[in-house]
Amino acid sequence: MSTYEDRQPRNAAADRLLVVIGNGPSLRGFDFARLNGIDTLGMNAAYRHWDRIDWRPTHYACLDDVLIETHHAEILRLVEEGRIKSFFLSGRMLEFAPDLAGRENVRFIDAFVPHWFEVRGKAHGLSFTDSPCFSTSAPDYVTTGSYSVRYGAELGYDRIVLLGVDLAYTTLPEAAPAGDLRLVMTGTPATNPNYFFDDYQQMGDAFQVPNPDSHAQELHIAAFEAVRDDFHREHVPVRLVNANPHSRLNSEAILPFEDLDQVLGTPALGAVIVPLTPAEQDQVLDNLWLWTQPAFFPFLGALPHRRPDLVFVCNNANAAAFEPKVHAFLADEPRLRNCFDAIRFVTLDLAGDADLYRRENHGPRTSQGFRAGPNNVFFAALDAVRTHWGHSLYMETDCVPIRPDWLGQVNRHLQGAEPAWVTGSIYRGADALGPREKRHINGNALYATSDPDFQRFVDTVWRPRLAEIIAERPEVPFDCLIEALYESADARLGDADEGWKTLRNLSHKFRYSALIPNITSEDGTLHALANQVADILRESPESCIVHTRKLANFTDALRISGSRPCMGELLAIVREAADGMPPRVPAVKRGTGWTVNRVRQGLARRLPSQLKHFMD
Repeated sequence: MSTYEDRQPRNAAADRLLVVIGNGPSLRGFDFARLNGIDTLGMNAAYRHWDRIDWRPTHYACLDDVLIETHHAEILRLVEEGRIKSFFLSGRMLEFAPDLAGRENVRFIDAFVPHWFEVRGKAHGLSFTDSPCFSTSAPDYVTTGSYSVRYGAELGYDRIVLLGVDLAYTTLPEAAPAGDLRLVMTGTPATNPNYFFDDYQQMGDAFQVPNPDSHAQELHIAAFEAVRDDFHREHVPVRLVNANPHSRLNSEAILPFEDLDQVLGTPALGAVIVPLTPAEQDQVLDNLWLWTQPAFFPFLGALPHRRPDLVFVCNNANAAAFEPKVHAFLADEPRLRNCFDAIRFVTLDLAGDADLYRRENHGPRTSQGFRAGPNNVFFAALDAVRTHWGHSLYMETDCVPIRPDWLGQVNRHLQGAEPAWVTGSIYRGADALGPREKRHINGNALYATSDPDFQRFVDTVWRPRLAEIIAERPEVPFDCLIEALYESADARLGDADEGWKTLRNLSHKFRYSALIPNITSEDGTLHALANQVADILRESPESCIVHTRKLANFTDALRISGSRPCMGELLAIVREAADGMPPRVPAVKRGTGWTVNRVRQGLARRLPSQLKHFMD
């Protein structure tokens, strides 16, 4: 028998990655376009869905003899249309289409499994292949899913990812026994909990009992355990992972889990959310101008094939009236516009107590607290992207990119990090904080908005518990909820304390990060601000955005100054303001050539602060 290392990969992708697609319900709503350009293997009756979306996998498998009886004509259609690269089938197919034995791109399990070669393959003129990929100590555990993995390894793929392999089956009332291990559908179910589309099984379809009692173990689970163990024993160097967190392959620790986006290296950032009030409209234009500059451009190099939406969530119609100006600006800046997919405006109708933002932690009580406006906008933003793909970056208008490729950096972080629900910064500014705020994650952060478990947490914990806490402490903002839960939880009671039980199970979903340092400060000086930003640039290369209103306020000064638009010049303008120097002469007012004032300003920017008074 040849070893795996003796063989050259056959038909393998350039990176030798294969995604094996099961048909479990976890795949409902999945966008198959995400797999374009990736080698895939699909199976069984999923072609019914593929036909609807005009999509085909790279490879196809069907090893169930009873399914072959039902679907042989459609499988032959897939072979003849020529869009699928290779087929891995049960030899039962040869009874319906014997000419397939001579097709180079059609292979049969009967050529790899000794029992089926002797029983059926030899009679059809197949040649036996003695492959370590099919060597097994559990020959009875044969399923299309598990043997598709073996077939992928035989083709030469060394990274195989399982998607939609749930391994949870529910008995359907429409599935009637038809002798031996055969079931027949007496009707097409209105809903089918076993598959990712409801009419996967239709009236008249025959199939085998999924987990027959004749096996000592549950068949489908045991089959994947056998693949894992056989590959280890035979030194088959395939990294096999499961990309479905709800699969029993994960819950029963059969295979390691990896997030699909991380495996594929696909962009994970689906939306950039900017909350907007009427008072912030000029700041938005300053920010958009800053993003057009090479030193602050969102992406460097080729744009990702999946780009985030840019979503403005407006507190009222007055804020939303700004929409035409944003579209006009982006129309004049096509390179920046191309960094985003859709540009969306979400308009709320907040007024009165619902739109309140009181910075002080005291004053007359209101129905929704002192920070009702930001709180309501935040939850509306989460609702606005609830069905959108990927994570969302929530960045208020006082967030300033400090490096080029800042959205690229966010994508790289998401692709390499352990999945989290909220990723943001602890407060890193100079102001004093009370004990109830000192550990909170600032709201300008990354949120796993497409994760249904996160959205369930928002609906059942974050919103209702924040409302309860605000009734007693009206100053609490949305981003201090977790800190408030810690304060109220009593770990000494263990499971008897529901708050502590929740935090114990979910705290790892809330992650500190250096991506977006929160350095906003009311008390710190401008020199201290410039020094801290310079320190972040020097010491924290992973930081790409800072949250500080004081720095954001100077983007307009940089814009009109005509100075080179880069981080060094922005910090220089901050330092000049700290030293009491007048604003730089706007570019539109400058004449050609040098002037005494321009020379004085240039010298002053370069002098140490203790010598600047000599320029007065």
